[in-house]
Amino acid sequence: MDRIDGYQIFAELKNGPVTTVFKAFDTRRNQVVLIKLLQAEAAIKEHWRAQFMQESRISAQLVHPNLRRTLQAGTLADQPYIVLEYVEGPTLAELIKQHKKLPIDLCIYIAKELARAIAAVHRNKVLHRDIKPQNIFLSMSGAVKLGDLGSAHELADVSPLTIGTPAYMSPEYILGQEVGESSDLFSLGAVLYEILTGEVAFVNRTLASTLLHVVNWDPVPISKLRPETPAELIITCQKLLAKKSAERYGSAKVVLDDLSFLGRSYGLSTNQRDLAQFLESPETYEGIDLKAVAQRDAARTAGSRLQRIPTLSWGVAAILSASMFLAGVLFIKGLKEYFYGPLVKAPPRSVTAPLPRAFSGANLGYLDLHVNSGGEVFIDGETIGAGPMRALMALPVGPHEIDINDPFEGVTKKNITINSGDTLRLTIDLDEPR
Repeated sequence: MDRIDGYQIFAELKNGPVTTVFKAFDTRRNQVVLIKLLQAEAAIKEHWRAQFMQESRISAQLVHPNLRRTLQAGTLADQPYIVLEYVEGPTLAELIKQHKKLPIDLCIYIAKELARAIAAVHRNKVLHRDIKPQNIFLSMSGAVKLGDLGSAHELADVSPLTIGTPAYMSPEYILGQEVGESSDLFSLGAVLYEILTGEVAFVNRTLASTLLHVVNWDPVPISKLRPETPAELIITCQKLLAKKSAERYGSAKVVLDDLSFLGRSYGLSTNQRDLAQFLESPETYEGIDLKAVAQRDAARTAGSRLQRIPTLSWGVAAILSASMFLAGVLFIKGLKEYFYGPLVKAPPRSVTAPLPRAFSGANLGYLDLHVNSGGEVFIDGETIGAGPMRALMALPVGPHEIDINDPFEGVTKKNITINSGDTLRLTIDLDEPR
């Protein structure tokens, strides 16, 4: 590409049919940056140009330490571009893939930082709409940054017909109902579940079953996948993942307050330095056993109470101890019933039923895509990852273009048509003789 004043471009990271991403050096700020450029072919199409300019405008107004910054926007030979902050470090998705379950104290820290980021987005009357581990960037210094605002929209201009990642979409998104801030909080809950358990909260063999899972069923209980998780953190995650938006937290700020209170109650001081240490040397990181902390604090509390009543007889003390034990058992039982009750007692509303009628009314169809070869994969110009891969997604009814950019085979194009309520299953293998 031509030179942009003030930037020395030294690498091309991604080259898709709609955008190209370059790595560059900002000579004025003395730092490495990313430059996202709208391709010439896409720049002349009103839809792509409008979407790119919207991303540029929205991201420029969102400034917060937990959001990846937009440093500049401009036009080069009638091609719009955005200059983005470069985050040196892995995405949260890459970290999960490498380590599966993350230390619980770091899970709380990451969730708090994400809550701060989401609160900043919502303060500007914007919905992110695509919160997932792939869009969460971790710097080697331990910062947590939410990025990729390509799907973001102002609250006043949000359509229920949204292209998103099914496993992280809220039920109201999938059903084509009204969406709001709580939809982003549902996605936060799915991310928290994943970093705690190492498993995606809502996933199944087919796109249709994944969508039904999100709408109808709860995920596998965290306590079964990670028994040492504190009950308070489980309840927080469960509240974020409530099927009805009204039953979720009222705002990201309230989520942050709850997580901060939980951290204080366990004496946690986990911060950016701790995450940096884990990223640098995960094998030497000493996570905090929160169950042990709770048991230790309970023992201290019980001991201090006994010291304050030395005149009690052994019989009275035994009765009190038994009463305290029974109260604790009943409390824990009630807590478990509060959390697990619906999971155990409520049967799935429809295990073998077809997709709900609301799916069809939203003019959405579904693509179950398998790519068995290498190369970056694009749907309508937006990258969805690199092959080999499987992708499950909801798409508006009508024609769509799939592009696979393979360094050896070049660009392979597939044109598809999505029908309302139907699932199109497509396997692409560039290694097969053609």
